[in-house]
Amino acid sequence: MSARSMTARTLLAATVGAVVLAGSGAAVAAPTQDPPPSRTPSDASTQTVLPTVREAADGLPGHTVYRPADLKALPKGSLPVIVYGNGACATSNLEAITFLTGLASQGYVVVANGAVDEFPVPNSPGNTTAHPEALLAAAHWATESKAARKQFGGREDRTRIGVLGHSCGGIEALAAGTDPLVDAVAGFNTGYFPEPSFGGYGRDRLAGLHSPTLLVNGGPDDVAHQNSIDNYALLDVPAVLAGDTTAGHSNLISGTRATTGWQVAADWFDYVLRGDRAAGARFVGPDCGLCAEAGWKIESKGLSL
Repeated sequence: MSARSMTARTLLAATVGAVVLAGSGAAVAAPTQDPPPSRTPSDASTQTVLPTVREAADGLPGHTVYRPADLKALPKGSLPVIVYGNGACATSNLEAITFLTGLASQGYVVVANGAVDEFPVPNSPGNTTAHPEALLAAAHWATESKAARKQFGGREDRTRIGVLGHSCGGIEALAAGTDPLVDAVAGFNTGYFPEPSFGGYGRDRLAGLHSPTLLVNGGPDDVAHQNSIDNYALLDVPAVLAGDTTAGHSNLISGTRATTGWQVAADWFDYVLRGDRAAGARFVGPDCGLCAEAGWKIESKGLSL
């Protein structure tokens, strides 16, 4: 079991009404890292679980920020930015509050689609349209606007950007991932359908990806299981296909395994954005960390430690 998994037991599950996460905040030794060229691993990664807050994105209507609470305690430019698309391409992020809070607790600024007080509205897949432009608007806001710089006190890292999404929100992440601003992509329980869907988004767009990409599925009971497998096979970028074989479609984001879900997402972004080899070892090689965990199946290509 990873150090992240053990210390995460101290993380209180966030509820819909929660705005502050009281984590352990205990400092641990940073893993040995070989950072990518011109990038230095963030000092924020030395914190196991940071207290977080959930708040509106100043000057960016329709988005919510999850971030470490005590920004003054962190170095400037130390928090990579992750933008998130909700399941069902919804304009509410409440269902993923535990997942997003956990990810932010690992030293990330997370900007999610949907206002702070936006509640889920039922919709059918046939009436659902993906809006990757909403993720890109969040990324440009976080990396270019004076409002974001003021809100984060300059602690945001404007050079390290990830896109992330669940289900239809994963389609948004994959589509947004073709933008030159993006450095890492992750999609949970997602993948383009054989025929274009959710507003005309199809598998031909996978060719436009240029960053390492993680696809996570919840096993055969996940409606996106086969799509994730087929999409992974088509990827020409370094990639990982990870399956929690009994998680189903939503448990890693909004169900009983949300803590596991955010740990996997945090490890991926730590690996790709921070050059953290210990995090990368969770995914890469025949003896990878997740490979040894019950119920997980891992494939990777184009990646090394």
